[in-house]
Formats: sequence, C-alpha cells, structure tokens
Amino acid sequence: MVDSKFQRKHLRAPLKSEALYIDEDSVFKARTLNISEGGILLSELPHVPEINALPLMIALIQYPKFSNVSPEKIKNLNPIEFPRTVLKMKARMVRTFEGKSTVEKLFLTHIGCEFYPLEEETKTQIVEYVSTFAKNTIFLLSLFESNHHKKEQIELLRKVAELLGYDAQMAIPLLRQKVLHDYQSLESL
Repeated sequence: MVDSKFQRKHLRAPLKSEALYIDEDSVFKARTLNISEGGILLSELPHVPEINALPLMIALIQYPKFSNVSPEKIKNLNPIEFPRTVLKMKARMVRTFEGKSTVEKLFLTHIGCEFYPLEEETKTQIVEYVSTFAKNTIFLLSLFESNHHKKEQIELLRKVAELLGYDAQMAIPLLRQKVLHDYQSLESL
C-alpha cells in the first residue's frame, strides 16, 4: 500500500492538448500533459509568466466510454470529431522561480499549476474527464491482457490507443508499458 503522504489529492489523467494563457497584453500557447480537479501540468511554455493568477483556457475532450461502444463503432471513431468543452479558469504556478534568471526560465520544461478558485461546474467537467479517461485506460489495458491477440484484436487495441492520444504505431510491448505507466501514475506521485 502506498503511504498517504505519497498519494495525490486528486486523480489525474493525461491531457494531450493545448492551453492558452494570458500574461500582460499577450496570449501564449503551451502544451498540456495532465489534469486533475486540483491543477494542470503544462510544458513548452514560450514565456514564464510573472503573475500569480494565470488566466488559462483549455479544450477538454469528451471521450465516450469505450467499453459501452461496439468494436465496429470504435474502429470508425475519429478523435477530431469528439466534442470538446472549453474551460476558462485561473491557476497559480506551484513551482517557484525566485532566483532564476530569464535565461534559466527558458529551459524549464514542465510547470505545475494549481487551480483557484475553481467553479463547481468546471470542477465537475474535469472530474468527469478524468474518470472517463481512467475507465478507458482500464478498457485499453484489458485489450492488452486478452488472450485473443488476433489481427482484429490488435487493430482494436491500436485504435483505442490512438483515440486516447498514444502513438498507435509503437511496438505493442512498448505501447503497453506506456499505457500501464500512465495508469499507475493516475494517483501516485
């Protein structure tokens, strides 16, 4: 059992998307890596903002629960066609950058942000996204574990992986390892 001091407060899920944020009079774009009701992990920020209350805007994908969708329908799904909900919130960076020069800030690759205050509706949408992603990850892992590694099963597995944002062309053992890592890191640090 994991010591409670090493458990996350909130379940998180990968979010391979983009976020827009405002600093002074400019809008910047960053990559999103994961999200929970408590915050978001950003990367590839072209500019590290100096403000505490960072206005953010993200598009949250509304995945279907793949276990409730027939394999034939899954094979015909296109992730670009999934509905998205645009969320606006404020966040503060949880890493401190005191003492770092402007040049050092350019080389930061990941910045964790905590949401505050988070509207109840936005929180509910994030919790639903994370829950659905977790269930879809379990569904994908079950496809890896099935003993029917026929061509059809592999095609379905690769399609679900693609829909969840993984590189579906990756070798099956490496793809399984990546999905399993994401599943194991949903709650732990």
